[in-house]
Amino acid sequence: MIRLLNYLAYLALRIAWFMGKFLPMKPTFACAWLLGNLAYYILPGRRRIALKNLEIAFGKEKSEAERKRICRRSFVNLVYSGTEFLFMERIAKDWKNRFIFEGDQMIDDCIRRKQAFFVFGGHLGGWMMIAMVPQRFGVSGGVVIRPQRNPYIDAFIRRLVAKAKGVMINTRGTGKQIEKMIMDGWLIGFYMDQESRRKMGIPVDFFGMPAYSHVVPGYLAWKHKIPMFPFWMPRIKPGYFKAIYRPSIEFTYSGDKEKDIRDVTQRIVKEVENTIREYPEQWLWAHNRWSRTLRGEEERKEQKKKRKKMIEDGVYLTSKQVLKMMDEEIGEAKDERKAGSP
Repeated sequence: MIRLLNYLAYLALRIAWFMGKFLPMKPTFACAWLLGNLAYYILPGRRRIALKNLEIAFGKEKSEAERKRICRRSFVNLVYSGTEFLFMERIAKDWKNRFIFEGDQMIDDCIRRKQAFFVFGGHLGGWMMIAMVPQRFGVSGGVVIRPQRNPYIDAFIRRLVAKAKGVMINTRGTGKQIEKMIMDGWLIGFYMDQESRRKMGIPVDFFGMPAYSHVVPGYLAWKHKIPMFPFWMPRIKPGYFKAIYRPSIEFTYSGDKEKDIRDVTQRIVKEVENTIREYPEQWLWAHNRWSRTLRGEEERKEQKKKRKKMIEDGVYLTSKQVLKMMDEEIGEAKDERKAGSP
């Protein structure tokens, strides 16, 4: 049954992709705007997550009305991204007119010197267009991304990326593969705005709250002393983008490896935060970025409640109660010694 549903979803995507070759762009983007606004209202679960995230990030800086407006426009941005994916081939053919590049000279210099480098960004603006980056620089490129749950759709997307001289790299067991690719002159990109698993990341500050963040990209760049350039693609208007490259993240080599890797990871995440602050309406707020942190807090609160109840029921004793009992026992022992003395 699951296999059939996956295949039907794949067929629907192929039909939409085929229609994307002929549909007029402007009216389609107008429909996407309406659909994005509709999604804000008919997806209460995702809306709740997005508003919670916005409260964490901007609770003290923006009013509730401002946060709701950002949330709604974020839903529109997501639908725009999906629509641009359907138009990818047409956008790719006209990329010189649809992309404005800023800071790309740094990348050209690395390629000319045959120096390995990384780029990293996040799910902001036209993030689905990242597959076109290698085409601009005339090199092969790879992006580290979690495989799609639907194997048919995953294979389809991989074929599209391959057409653009790129490759999708599985998030699992990537270290050795990436090391080989960078030595072969590949351009490697990472999405660094998503929550990592506890075993694959560390908690660093993100909008004032700890968030589990991927550590492998920063570690590889630090280990091999490879420049790591922030790369963003904010949307100018539907189908048009500004590709921004910023100076490489700084590395420190203090002799304390653990501290240095944490510092690199924090700098990467801080860059992500700064860019989201610059384009808040274009980021994917519906992603559960702080889920492990919040889950940990909820678990601690629940454990605290249970412990409080057990203390009230006399199962557990507080440290104050324990000390009092010890004092009483010591006092009783002294009385017994006095009574037994001649």
